[in-house]
Amino acid sequence: MTQNSPPLVLPPGLARAIATLQDKDLHRLDDTVTRLHTVNGRLWDTEDRVRGALLSAAQVADCKREIDQLNAERNALAERADEVLGSLADAGRADAPLHTETLASVVDRLSVLTLRIWHSERAATRDELARRRVPALHGQREELCAALDALVSDVVAGRRRLPVPARFKLYGRDDAAPAEIKPSRHLRRVLAFGGLSECGKSTSAEFVQRTCGAQRLKIGFLLRQAAHREGLADPYALSARRQAELLLGELNRFADAHVDTRLFTIESVHDDASIAELKALMGDTLQIVYLDASFAVRVERSGTPAQAVAAKDEIKMSRGAHQVAALADHVIDNTGSIAALRAHLRRIAAPSAATALRVATPYGLGLPAAGGGAGGRVPETVRGRSPGGRLAPP
Repeated sequence: MTQNSPPLVLPPGLARAIATLQDKDLHRLDDTVTRLHTVNGRLWDTEDRVRGALLSAAQVADCKREIDQLNAERNALAERADEVLGSLADAGRADAPLHTETLASVVDRLSVLTLRIWHSERAATRDELARRRVPALHGQREELCAALDALVSDVVAGRRRLPVPARFKLYGRDDAAPAEIKPSRHLRRVLAFGGLSECGKSTSAEFVQRTCGAQRLKIGFLLRQAAHREGLADPYALSARRQAELLLGELNRFADAHVDTRLFTIESVHDDASIAELKALMGDTLQIVYLDASFAVRVERSGTPAQAVAAKDEIKMSRGAHQVAALADHVIDNTGSIAALRAHLRRIAAPSAATALRVATPYGLGLPAAGGGAGGRVPETVRGRSPGGRLAPP
């Protein structure tokens, strides 16, 4: 969603009804409605972007694909919200009048209206027509909140029934319907290296490749490959979620083509939003490694002027590279020696496995006859010890 976009505030009647739900349902609904509002914000931004006069035909096509995907996600989230909100209804009143829309549909309308008010207020400083619309928009929001609370009251009391929440939306061909992508069974483990300029990302990936046999990949390469495959002109113009799906799709293809590879590395993580979405898709299969080093150390190691490093930092930070640290599974302080860095990387890339002990007699160890015979008498002697610790008599 656009930076500093407004939160979605639910009307008091609905908030009170939701508070009666079980904790599990309450958390699920909160997450779903939050994501729905976020998707609506992304839709608004993408629809604004596609109206740009300087966009090429390929860029317009990219925006259209993103809008279709976001609309599909929007409808799926609304249906998921209705699965929870529907439990507020009094199921015993089958003869109650049927309402025209579900509770989530009204919440979705409230989300869009909240965004419209916010954008109109921003435009009001330079647009007189927008300024005059703002009071009317606030009035619409008050009326919608009051109507939603009245509907919730009727539904809970059994005075109103809600329609079936399934929307049966189609976006393109039936076989192109969006489905959540999951990691391939061959994609066992991925390390994603992030950090600012000259922090040691490439050095770390090269070391893991050399010592652990990892398949080393670049995020930019993966996105370009996916864009070519999907017919996209600019994958970086897509939403963070869509970029993550493209990345995972390419990782799956590499893993399926290299089934013996147990570890992949990807670099360089410069976008906190897309890596957060990728983490949500992959879970613990993806381990984010953030390499931290002071500006002075990075300048010294780079062998370039400080202003050159600062300029690269500025570009990366504008994309959220510095915020990846908050998402990282491992943060490495890379201001020390190369040996210290390698020790950290070994622990992350090849964590120690539990050692299984096997009990065997000395006769099975391939010792000389004399040694095997003498060793064989040791456990017998130990077992023959008395409780007091002295050897038992022969």
